[in-house]
Amino acid sequence: MADDANRSAPFLAENGARDVELTAPDATIPAMNGEGPASDADVRRKNIKAMFAFQLFISLAWGTAMGPIFDKYLYLLGSGLARGPMLFPVNRANSLVGVAESVSGITSLIAAIPVGYVVDRRPDQRAHLLRLSTGIALLAVICGIVVVATDEMTVVFAMLICFGLFMELASSASEAIFADSIPAGERAALFVTKSVISTVGAACGPGIAAVGLALLGDKWEPYQIKIIMVLGLLLMLPTILPLFVFHDPKLSPVANGVNGASPESSTEDAESVQSSPIIRARLKCLNSKHVPFILALSDFITCIGAGMTVKFFNLFFIQDEHFSPVAISLLQTAYPLVIAGFMKITERLAKPLGRPQASLTFFSLNVLCLLLMAEVRWLPALLLVFLVRGGMANSTYPIDRSILMDFTPSSQRGMWNAVSSLTSMTWSGSAFLGGVLSDARDYRYTFLITGLVYASACLVYLPLLYLVPRKEKEAANASVS
Repeated sequence: MADDANRSAPFLAENGARDVELTAPDATIPAMNGEGPASDADVRRKNIKAMFAFQLFISLAWGTAMGPIFDKYLYLLGSGLARGPMLFPVNRANSLVGVAESVSGITSLIAAIPVGYVVDRRPDQRAHLLRLSTGIALLAVICGIVVVATDEMTVVFAMLICFGLFMELASSASEAIFADSIPAGERAALFVTKSVISTVGAACGPGIAAVGLALLGDKWEPYQIKIIMVLGLLLMLPTILPLFVFHDPKLSPVANGVNGASPESSTEDAESVQSSPIIRARLKCLNSKHVPFILALSDFITCIGAGMTVKFFNLFFIQDEHFSPVAISLLQTAYPLVIAGFMKITERLAKPLGRPQASLTFFSLNVLCLLLMAEVRWLPALLLVFLVRGGMANSTYPIDRSILMDFTPSSQRGMWNAVSSLTSMTWSGSAFLGGVLSDARDYRYTFLITGLVYASACLVYLPLLYLVPRKEKEAANASVS
């Protein structure tokens, strides 16, 4: 469960017993297809480093071009700056922000299933798909430059569609290669590392925007916004370079079983782990096969609530609290850094508590923070609650992602990435509803509604406390195909 659109996504070194280096596991990974052990280990190590580099660059560029600056740009377009066909009510600026997010979501909805099918059908061609995605990224950047020059709404939607296709293809293929490059039982730490790198990049993007806006005059003038957007779009260009470093790791004949184990042996392990009569009595018809479905359903409900609120946090501080361009950029610099810190705390707590236990604890506290945000008026307290809420809500994503990868075989990872994209479509669709509610009532009203929806997601997540073993190595043995 995590509530940001950037769940790239939304990774780090673990405290306590040992530190996790930003490299792959050592060269003792078994060789595949008769080649020496070092060659395949090198491929896996390079894939992990390439994933870290891609996450850093894409979040840096995205945070600069498509962060709070872009939200305000959309708001200005909805207030009368836009040219071309209007697909939204004139002077309903929040509605335009929701419509733009819905365009991205519809793109994901259309592309998710075919992309997932292609990624799963040819696991030895995933690296080639990443190279193909770079052409779509270049087209998106060109559309973005045209948008800045023309304020044309049709080109805005074309840019969002191209970015949606690029992110769908690049994230699905790279995530599958990344998971295949890490041995079972070691994914949580490296997934946390990946997420922390991504969030640090997301923090640097608004930081760059803050410096640029301070130099340009710190006003919400369209020309200032456009200069920062162009800078962020140009930063997208080096983002595609790590995608040429990925190579498909060699998989053993049994790799289509979860974590490299045969389906039969995995099923036996799962049955032994679930042999406790207490667990059987509490769960009855549920077993480890249902873990991905429970995660997906919980994510789906979370996205319904998140879309109504998260997209409008920046506008809440800009419109209601009167933040300047530099102030909102600095806030969005601090926000991902707080998330990165909470990811480290969540990873540390997951060791003694268990991954689902730590995830549910933090996400449940996030519900309380949202309810506080609907009532708190004193700005320092509001900012504190906002930052703590964001850290708790988004620190759970890499932990949940590692659970998903432990309980899905390589041959189904494209499909489950597609499912994640379909849930993000819900995020985008509810963003439209959030815009309508914000125009009709206010932003704080949507915080209250979102908190109630998040509470429902926590209830759906509860069975994972019993289905997923507390120790990660045991979870790897308990997974089924």
